[in-house]
Amino acid sequence: MTGIRQRSTTRVAMRAAALDLEGAAIVVGAAALVVAAIVSLPFFWGRSLPIVGPGSVSQFTALAAGILAVAAYVVGRLWHRDALTPFGGRPDREPGSAPRSAPAVSVFDTAVIAVSHGMIALLGWLLLGAVLADGFADATVYALSATALAGAAAGVTAYAVFLSATRMDLMRLSTVLAVFAVVGILVATLTAPDPHWWQFHLSALGMTNSVSSLTFNLTLIVAGLMMAAIARYATDLTGVDASLRAATLRVRVCLILIGVLLAGVGLFPLDVSQILHNVSAVGMLIAFALLIFWVRPALPQAPRAFLLFGYLSFAVIVVAAVFFVTGYYVLTATELIAGVIVFAWVTVFLRVSGAGARA
Repeated sequence: MTGIRQRSTTRVAMRAAALDLEGAAIVVGAAALVVAAIVSLPFFWGRSLPIVGPGSVSQFTALAAGILAVAAYVVGRLWHRDALTPFGGRPDREPGSAPRSAPAVSVFDTAVIAVSHGMIALLGWLLLGAVLADGFADATVYALSATALAGAAAGVTAYAVFLSATRMDLMRLSTVLAVFAVVGILVATLTAPDPHWWQFHLSALGMTNSVSSLTFNLTLIVAGLMMAAIARYATDLTGVDASLRAATLRVRVCLILIGVLLAGVGLFPLDVSQILHNVSAVGMLIAFALLIFWVRPALPQAPRAFLLFGYLSFAVIVVAAVFFVTGYYVLTATELIAGVIVFAWVTVFLRVSGAGARA
């Protein structure tokens, strides 16, 4: 009977905590709605606004939602009243003790993940605005309606991001990374000034003085920093046997290299430095190849399917490279295949690592 009562008490406490969290998320969303509405009303007043384009509803909404998403993520991390760590409280804090200052690396990690949420919100609302503009051709939006839409979009965004921050772990972060990369690249391709960019190479998206290039390069930079930031948590050395420590460190180094070199691809477009751009791209693939063959001793508990997926991924990239060299594939197709495979494998790795940590 005592065990039953304890389990019942635990369930009640968990439900209460979940409801408290939902209540806090609603408050954060409502605050974001009010802030966005107050700021947007003077901007929209007396105007009929287009759905997309300069000075449009979607442009203002996306910017407001992106900024408030960053703030909501930081508030969500602080909700635990712990240091700004990406995935929860500090393990070295005694219950009831005062919060300690966060180490610089933890603040950096949290900042990168917060910015990624902000960019997902920014690009996501821009993308939705483009879709709605096609469905409501030549339509305009009155000031009060635009204010209500901007406020509602910001409120929903802040609500979702706050909950994401309070429940963040490797499993959820893998989804954030994948969504961020897909949305960023999709927006860049849809807004490219040259519709035939694909006839050259994927890097052509980052070579023009346009919003498309800015989006493409920022997506690569932030995704790379994000990957480098989470490498420490995906390869946690706490309690790791001495026999696994070296293998785990090799995996961590490879993940950091992939992230840094991916950021380098965006930081150095081809028209800025062809050498640094190519070195970053090729180096990222080399680090990925090493990671594929080094991950097994670092994750001995990983399912066989995950290991086979890695070897198959490496084989597909090699085949795609051969097809390009022989002239069967254009460079864009080869780059897309390699990029999708790298992101897919890293996403699955984060999920496998997160599942292993939960076990």
